[in-house]
Amino acid sequence: MTTLIELHDHNIRISSPQGLLGESPGFANTFEKPPVYGADALSLTRLHPQQSFNQFWFQLGLDPLAGKNKLFRHQADLAFGHLESITKKFELIGETVFAVPSHYSANQLATLLGLVKHCTIDAAGLVDLALLALAKLHEHQQALFMDVQLHQTVLTLVTKEHGEIIRQKVLPISGTGLLSLYDAWANTITDAFIKQSRFDPLHNADTEQYIYSELEAWLRSVAKNKEILIEINNKGTIHQASLTLNNFEQRAQNIFQKVSQEIDSIGSAFTPVFALDRICSLPGLKQAMPGLNPVSDNAITENGYQHLELIKSSGEALKLVSRLPVEEKNTAFTKNSSPANTFRPTHFVFRHKAYALSDINLPEFNLAKPIQINLQGQDYYLDVNPEVDLDLNGSTLTESELLKLGDRLTVNKHFILEFIQVQ
Repeated sequence: MTTLIELHDHNIRISSPQGLLGESPGFANTFEKPPVYGADALSLTRLHPQQSFNQFWFQLGLDPLAGKNKLFRHQADLAFGHLESITKKFELIGETVFAVPSHYSANQLATLLGLVKHCTIDAAGLVDLALLALAKLHEHQQALFMDVQLHQTVLTLVTKEHGEIIRQKVLPISGTGLLSLYDAWANTITDAFIKQSRFDPLHNADTEQYIYSELEAWLRSVAKNKEILIEINNKGTIHQASLTLNNFEQRAQNIFQKVSQEIDSIGSAFTPVFALDRICSLPGLKQAMPGLNPVSDNAITENGYQHLELIKSSGEALKLVSRLPVEEKNTAFTKNSSPANTFRPTHFVFRHKAYALSDINLPEFNLAKPIQINLQGQDYYLDVNPEVDLDLNGSTLTESELLKLGDRLTVNKHFILEFIQVQ
């Protein structure tokens, strides 16, 4: 059996051919003896911040740590400790393929392979994580994958050429990672408590840790219910604060806008942008990037095993796989495409800007529920939304309709979209 490890520094995923085995956040903490890793370390980050580490996968290398540490010399030592804890927890042995972040240098890949030699697993292949995420990219000639890591966001441009998808460009954007977002949202919660309860939860390590431990669950709840009541128990006293989804969305805009501004520098105005489902659900991201396309959280695992024999290699020097074949017969660009598929739109234009087809919910429309675009076979269909007045080519939309090139959609008798194809 070949194991697949996805090196997301915020949550490493470990899979087998049967599916996901588990996850382990990229954190280490030396307060406990011996040091702890993953979820155990994450639960101590605010209680013992001086003993907390979370940069070792991001900055994987042999440069000495800035602060003196008797247990670890450099980031690679911390990464090895985490990797060893993963192999023990999940009882991993034998062949292992690594899906690695696009920003890794040749030296970092060599360091990773060096660590693996001291574990119970054997490195059987290296493949670009973004390439696997977009391995079933059929309808676009190029696309961007947005990988939101702990400390940065990495944009990876993938193109389709001669029957292959190929990694072309990589652009890291510092200061736009999940840690910056979590800090912003923790401050949002703190502001609400100070205003509504005159209580500062960040003033106490226990309540600060509680906020960061519960934050992801609160984000899921407020995304579903649009409003949330948070309770914090501080030494027997219950404090409450009410927050809305908009509170979280607005607080993240500066970070997301910084990423959005960099997108055109690596792609073009017509390049569709993709991100994993769990990233697309972050509050405020769809507002900053209305055309963002979700990719299944399991896509990297599924595509990794589909292309396993191409990724695996033997010998001392493993090479990073940065191109994979794509089945042209499934795309909209093959010579044998059916007429209906040839005239299928890939984008819509609104106010002179093109967006890749996905559910439509631009900020200007102020919709409570997105206008749904469904892919059925090789065709896109526009669904009825009872809460929105939709007019397609001059007729009121009363049932699901096949979208064709040149179709014009009027939203609430005011906003006009035109469907086009971009190659």
